[in-house]
Amino acid sequence: MPMKLRRFISESLIRRLIPKAKTIMNAPWLGRDDCPVVADDIARARSTLLSVRAKIDSKGHNKVYAYGQALWHVGRLISCAHGVTEADALKARGMTADRMDLIYRDLFSSARRCRTFLQEGTQAFDMADNLATACSILKNLYRMRFHEMKASGSQQVKAGDLAERFMTLSQALCELGIAVPPADWEEKQRLAA
Repeated sequence: MPMKLRRFISESLIRRLIPKAKTIMNAPWLGRDDCPVVADDIARARSTLLSVRAKIDSKGHNKVYAYGQALWHVGRLISCAHGVTEADALKARGMTADRMDLIYRDLFSSARRCRTFLQEGTQAFDMADNLATACSILKNLYRMRFHEMKASGSQQVKAGDLAERFMTLSQALCELGIAVPPADWEEKQRLAA
């Protein structure tokens, strides 16, 4: 009986069933972009970049400073809650993929909660808009960093590119926000709490 089995297990069959390492690392395996979740997240991140650009263009310098201060504030909260530096919190660096996913989920729910206060004419509108935008920017940054670590092929490259864009945006806004005296921002924050 062993002789008959040996006849059916040819070397070509083994090559087809168990590919060598160089075959697995070949371009057809790496270029697979069959994850619709990653594609949807990339599309949402691009849309967020466009909407933030439109907000900045339409609302002026004061709103840019307010967004920067809100980003800095949310970055400090992430830093305290997860034991990372503020710089790493604003860059989404120095963390595991699981930690990034946890922070993403926190930011997602925080942005949703802030949007419940977006009613024109109320005192909380400006504060809620600033915090919702900051959470949205950081949420997309963390999600793109996560996909940069976990996705494959061109989706990984696209996620990395978008993560760099969100990181540059958050750093620029934070620098502008810090340049303005935060006394008014902190007073509004105390009143809102």
